[in-house]
Amino acid sequence: MHLINPLWDDHGGSDWRTIEMYRAMRSDANVRLWSRFSPAERFALEYPVELIRPWQGRIPRGGTFVFVGVYFRVGHWFKFTLPRRTILVYNTHQPDRLHKVLQRLRSWHRTPVEVVHTSPMLRRLSGHPGVVIESPIDLVRFSPRDGRHDECAGHFRVGRLSRDIPSKHHEDDAMVYSALLEAAVDVRVMGGLCLASRAPRLPPSALMPAGREPAADFLRHLDCFYYRTSERWLEAYGRVVFEAMACGLPVVCGHRGGYADYIADGVNGFLVDSAEQAVRVILRLRGDRELRMRIGRAARRSVERIYGGAAWERKQSYFRLAPERGRALAYAPEYS
Repeated sequence: MHLINPLWDDHGGSDWRTIEMYRAMRSDANVRLWSRFSPAERFALEYPVELIRPWQGRIPRGGTFVFVGVYFRVGHWFKFTLPRRTILVYNTHQPDRLHKVLQRLRSWHRTPVEVVHTSPMLRRLSGHPGVVIESPIDLVRFSPRDGRHDECAGHFRVGRLSRDIPSKHHEDDAMVYSALLEAAVDVRVMGGLCLASRAPRLPPSALMPAGREPAADFLRHLDCFYYRTSERWLEAYGRVVFEAMACGLPVVCGHRGGYADYIADGVNGFLVDSAEQAVRVILRLRGDRELRMRIGRAARRSVERIYGGAAWERKQSYFRLAPERGRALAYAPEYS
């Protein structure tokens, strides 16, 4: 099995999906990691990433090809690979790119291309058949802190993490953080340096570069996770939301996103429509420890249901199926 992704961003969701798929399947399958580009230093050092170099004859051949994402170009080298099975993981809302990549992959081989959607929302919007398989998460690494802390050093801490680009932040986020700071809430935004010009009143400690701390360590030192993205960017899944839930955090998120199908408002998290609503919910959580604990426990249980047991094993096994069986399931919507 060949997992193909640029692997150029060690803060990117698609990159980490590729890595986690490799980690999950390498023990019982012959899985190889491939990149046509220059992978992030961390990935190059920690994982056996092979570079696609067609002019040197270094390309994957035979077996199952899994292209993780539609945002990168598939070169002419794919003509010469002789795939038994081709799978395209669709995990960013880019319908034009989905159409182009499918057209390109189908033009070079008679092998049908199966589409795996990262969320029910993305499948609904794509109009393409295919299974839904969420981005895998390590539930051991992302787990509640032992002896759950009760506010960090006496302060209630709200935070989030993402890539450090404007589209990952809502246009009203600076307003939210300013209001929280005025209410004596500690704010930490890892991947938030791009907000500095929009929120000049925020202290330097509030905005951190992406990757300043390991994601799991960062999350375990929060009391609440807040997440909204720009109105110009539709979050297809939002694996960081599920990582926070896995750490037992109450999450407060915008309604727009693939994660919303998994959050029951007021039960295992909160969905909000405005900055004002977000601030109200967060301050309510600060003042009600029992509510925080109850929502956090429900969040963890929800993530365990997604990624645990026979249902998740069945989804993971999809990538290891024989071509005929995989193609049959690709057109069976109930397999999700």
